[in-house]
Amino acid sequence: MAKKNRELIFEGDKYDPPYPQSFHPFWPKHVIMAGTLVVVILCVLLYLAYTYRMPMDVNMPPLPDEGAGIPAPDWYLFFLFQPFWYLIDDYAKWLPVFTFWLPFAAVIFLFLVPVIFRRRTEIRQKMKTSTKLMSAAVIGLVWFASIWGVVGSGYPAKTQGCLSCHNKYMGVRQALPPANIGEYYRTSRQRQVNLGGYNIGGQGGPGSYKDANWQLRHFYEPTLTW
Repeated sequence: MAKKNRELIFEGDKYDPPYPQSFHPFWPKHVIMAGTLVVVILCVLLYLAYTYRMPMDVNMPPLPDEGAGIPAPDWYLFFLFQPFWYLIDDYAKWLPVFTFWLPFAAVIFLFLVPVIFRRRTEIRQKMKTSTKLMSAAVIGLVWFASIWGVVGSGYPAKTQGCLSCHNKYMGVRQALPPANIGEYYRTSRQRQVNLGGYNIGGQGGPGSYKDANWQLRHFYEPTLTW
């Protein structure tokens, strides 16, 4: 069925066995297919940008707690910083595994993909339909797990509320720690946590102010962690 839409292109001895092979010529089939895909993706991005607008009116900025659940580019960074959120105190020794060694292994794996998954026509033709379906299911599971990790880690982030504080009208101390930050964490912040505030991850020890764990907390609970 697929071969009916393809052409055999011969160029003398340019290709060695098993070439020449059938493939889509660049013009016009490949251009039309790739162009259609690009247009569809751009339309989706334009729709999302139009539907989920970032409020920019300085006279009515968003409240600090607004924006939870709305897709934002920050979600990808939250997914990468999750080890700093959970691996604290006695578990901090595992940080290098999740922040260096596993990403390093993933990069090496990507470089080795052409070697590991070499295209072998004879093997591919002998694969059973069930084996192909199983392979597709595993690939799909890995893809959906990655998407779930990105979405799940960023869903509670109140990204739109950043503009309510992070603007030039907040004065010279904008983004600077309050003068009574120590007292705040010892009393008010701890009282809010004890009453059931958003409390994933640990509180960190001395000198942890504005570390990676604090950055995530500030996105998730800007009115509690500042």
